[in-house]
Amino acid sequence: MYTTSIPSAVKGATSGLAIGRALLALSLLATPALASAQAVPEPYAEATAPSDDAVAPAPASLLDVSLEELLTLESTSVAKKRQRVSDSTAAVYVITQDEIRRSAARTIPDLLRGVPGVEVGQLANGGYAVSIRGFNSRLTNSLLVMVDGRSQFISTISGVFWDQLMMPLSDIERIEVVRGPGSSLWGANSSNGVINIITKHSADSGGTTVDLRGGTRQQDLSLSHGARVSDAFSYRAYGSYRHEDGLVDAQGKDIGRRWAGGSGGLRLDYEPDDHNAFTLQGEYGEGKFDTPFRLVNTNLFAPGYFQFQAENVFKSINVLGRWTRRQSDTLDWSLQAQYNRLNRTEFGGVGVRWQLADLDFGLHWRASDTHDISFGVGARLLHDDIMQTPYVRFDTLSATDRWISGYVQDDITLIPGVLRLTIGTKVENNNFTGFEIQPSARMLFRPAKRVSLWGAVSRAVRTPSRFERNAHLSFFVALPGEPNNPTPLPIYTTLNGVNDRNSEVLIAYEAGTRVDLGGKWSLDVAGYYNDYSSLTVNIPTGSNLIFVPNVPFPVGVQVDVGFLDSGKTHTWGGEATLAGNLTPWWKATLNYSHFNYRLGTDPTTGAPSTLLFPLTYSPRNQIALRNNFDIGDTVSVDAQLRHVGQLNNGKIPAYTTADLRLTYRLRNGAEFSVVGTNLLQSRHIEFNQQDYPAPPAYIPRAVSAHLRYRF
Repeated sequence: MYTTSIPSAVKGATSGLAIGRALLALSLLATPALASAQAVPEPYAEATAPSDDAVAPAPASLLDVSLEELLTLESTSVAKKRQRVSDSTAAVYVITQDEIRRSAARTIPDLLRGVPGVEVGQLANGGYAVSIRGFNSRLTNSLLVMVDGRSQFISTISGVFWDQLMMPLSDIERIEVVRGPGSSLWGANSSNGVINIITKHSADSGGTTVDLRGGTRQQDLSLSHGARVSDAFSYRAYGSYRHEDGLVDAQGKDIGRRWAGGSGGLRLDYEPDDHNAFTLQGEYGEGKFDTPFRLVNTNLFAPGYFQFQAENVFKSINVLGRWTRRQSDTLDWSLQAQYNRLNRTEFGGVGVRWQLADLDFGLHWRASDTHDISFGVGARLLHDDIMQTPYVRFDTLSATDRWISGYVQDDITLIPGVLRLTIGTKVENNNFTGFEIQPSARMLFRPAKRVSLWGAVSRAVRTPSRFERNAHLSFFVALPGEPNNPTPLPIYTTLNGVNDRNSEVLIAYEAGTRVDLGGKWSLDVAGYYNDYSSLTVNIPTGSNLIFVPNVPFPVGVQVDVGFLDSGKTHTWGGEATLAGNLTPWWKATLNYSHFNYRLGTDPTTGAPSTLLFPLTYSPRNQIALRNNFDIGDTVSVDAQLRHVGQLNNGKIPAYTTADLRLTYRLRNGAEFSVVGTNLLQSRHIEFNQQDYPAPPAYIPRAVSAHLRYRF
């Protein structure tokens, strides 16, 4: 095959229902005559960083406390130190262990559904699209996800593989969700938010927990055992297995054969005295699943796609060690090292072997009553080896990236208990975009005891992935007569990485308020305006006629599209949480999110365009209403009603659905639950694949039984 140049004008190529409703109605209409609340104790893990701050006792039950009281222990992701969320200068939401235990979720992405500002959509077998405040895709590139401070961000593809997070949900102490930039502390690629999954200290998970969940389409088994060997040494070991039939098509037929995987891990905690704490943890996981998608037919005389069922596999291993030392009443520090290794194959043969080695040192110094200083330095080494196919090619099959970074932040008390200023910055240097500076300034003002106001201005960056710098992707063909093909020939599009390019830049403006309304009711409101520049946009860079030997006429058009860094756009929105107790045994939480954007600009024409950005894959409005009921000391009812707005200009319609969990607690430590998910319709679509052609996948209604036994 050979090509010849043509003008570059070609640019366009780029009966169960009734049962579900009855169960939901039962949960929402429970009457006071049923019973009163009963305490259900749950241990709380130790903080991830030492502090002299007083620790409130663990609440007896989720229903017993207000949102502000629940969040008192829960903020370590905003400031890299323990801090009351009511005192934080960011939009923070915490999923507590009690909420996890009472949820209908079976995966970590499912736990994030309904969190204000968070967008979750399932789009393939085991595949999720998760983002915060826009730009959602399967590989969201501006969201940092961590487990106990260990990054889950895969730099090669600039995103997170959510299906690899398979630790037992019962081992999770809390999930901290920070909406908005976290880059001044956590660095690049956290420009839209940070999700920190914090597992229990091994001393707080004594005994054995068995979770067995089986249903119409999914089966899960996990086993976790923890114990104290001595007063100073404790451990926790776990194993998990997950199997599901996958998603379905519009008629309810399976489109993938199955997803199956498992993981096992060990955590050791050693605290020889009041000044030192050591943690060592490791995990191994693997999985296998099928993903249907369409590949471009390589026969140029039969243009179009053919359906392909790819068998995908992954194996991962990670190790983390951390030493935390309290040097004095005013000074503490920590040293952390981690190693991650991933082998993963997708798309019918595209494989990546990715390795990360990371070393971080952090120091917290309460210099005076006025200044509270955090400081840190770090080094990171990333290496990958690529296996390519005719559809995915790379300029270099192996690459090593190097990072050196440091941060400093000062909490300045201007008026004790009333006014605080936080200023800081992260400085990084890497071998492909050079120096990156990410400062922020944040202010907290308390005009009254029960009211706090905060505001922030931040600069954050998102560095380009190896795909954007080095790959050539040939996934798309537009046939004659299709809306984006004005020619009589098929148009073959190749997306090309651009090695010499800049990082994406965000200037974020945020403000919010938290109000204790009294009577165990609270209100948390946050708003933001984001100004993006140097965004990755797909711009045609050239086109050619395609000829084959011994044929005198062209058989197609080849269009080259570059991953350029010339896009600009603005987004804005807000989130609100209202939570409280309607009665002593009934707690309600209402979350609302709004997202909006200004049309981006096409750099080639200057005209407004939404096709250059995945902004349309974020819903304008989301609403989640959660109700938790305690019926005596043995029964609980937990229901969540969710509404998610349309995506992709209505091609993915809005949907409303509900999840329900009915739990009965036995006196021997066992819990038995009946769980229903997506109850309001037989199936619905939540997302579709943006990066390559794939058939639409629907999430079906599911019912399962869950047995948890602790001994």
